[in-house]
Amino acid sequence: MEKLAMKKSLIAIAALAAVGAASAQSSVTLYGLADVNLGYSKDTVTVTTPDGSGKLTNRKTGFQSGGLQGSRLGVKGVEDLGNGLKAVFNYELGFDAINGAFTDNSKDGIGFSRRAVVGLQGGFGSVLFGKDYTPLYNLITATSADGQSSFDAGALTTGAPNLNGVGGSSYKLGGYKERAYGVHYAGNFSGVGVQAFGEYSNSKTELAVTGQQTNVSANTKSQGYGLGVSYANGPFMVGVAGHQVKDTAAGTTVSKITEYGVGGTYDFGAAKLFANYLYSKNRPNAVLDALNANVNTKAEEANIGVLVPFGAASLVAEYGHNRVKFYDGVSGEQMAKGKGNDWMIGANYAFSKRTDVYARVGRSNDLKVEGVNGYFDDITARAKTEKAAIGLRHKF
Repeated sequence: MEKLAMKKSLIAIAALAAVGAASAQSSVTLYGLADVNLGYSKDTVTVTTPDGSGKLTNRKTGFQSGGLQGSRLGVKGVEDLGNGLKAVFNYELGFDAINGAFTDNSKDGIGFSRRAVVGLQGGFGSVLFGKDYTPLYNLITATSADGQSSFDAGALTTGAPNLNGVGGSSYKLGGYKERAYGVHYAGNFSGVGVQAFGEYSNSKTELAVTGQQTNVSANTKSQGYGLGVSYANGPFMVGVAGHQVKDTAAGTTVSKITEYGVGGTYDFGAAKLFANYLYSKNRPNAVLDALNANVNTKAEEANIGVLVPFGAASLVAEYGHNRVKFYDGVSGEQMAKGKGNDWMIGANYAFSKRTDVYARVGRSNDLKVEGVNGYFDDITARAKTEKAAIGLRHKF
């Protein structure tokens, strides 16, 4: 009996040792972030014609989620496969920190819509499959003083010129293609960072009727690619990134988006400077965006910012200039042009590495549009968003 008990004990100890060894080689982490604020915003659109003018104002005051960063829950893990190779995964979903509801972050439905990747990691870098952020989005986040927060001066939203009183879908310049679906690569080699993605989907439907010479087919394809390169050395960092996404139907291009940008930072110690430039050329999808189907857009923005630390406190400020041109999608003739200026100032105070409070005030989406070449004669439109908020952010 004693030998049997000892044998069982040895088996139990061996099992525990095996579990411990496995745990040492792999890990799973649950993490999250909650960002809440009390904010005020005012959206204003003014249209002026020879017969008069009209003004639409929308004011909002109240508690809201996601001021500096979107509130989120995530799970990530790593398994050591040996010889420097690891299996990794990361799945992240958004939620409203005020009412607790899960949110749809990329119009894919409620779920792990912020990030959903699995892949391999080693000395070569990482190769991930699923949905991840584009190199351009990562570059602009790194070179924006407020990290592309909802108050960021670079948060320009554009769409079809609203001169005829008919609104259209809008998109965020420099962040329209925030995420991509497919394969993603990232690596860093002695300060040189490389990121890339490729996505592809093809759907083909065929109808054949037996006994008849009937053959109907439909083929839709979506493909995109992106690349980013950066260099960091001490207090200095600079990078360039871009991507192109194209949808085709029956061999004809129905939408095409090309975006690229360049940015950099320099940390003087007493202050850190941020700067970036973005360009976007958008040909909307006629099916998904019927109102803007025949309006092509070319947009540019340049942003500069500074972050000044004072112990646990810090001050941040940004300024951005926007410029947009609208073209007839059929003739290619320019229809309208617009420009505007955005700004933001704010302060943070950190209670710890995980918890801070913040205050922000600023103006974004500033754009004054007027017709050219006989389009929208003597009509101008001005849009802007003014914001102010105080908030709390906690990481866990």
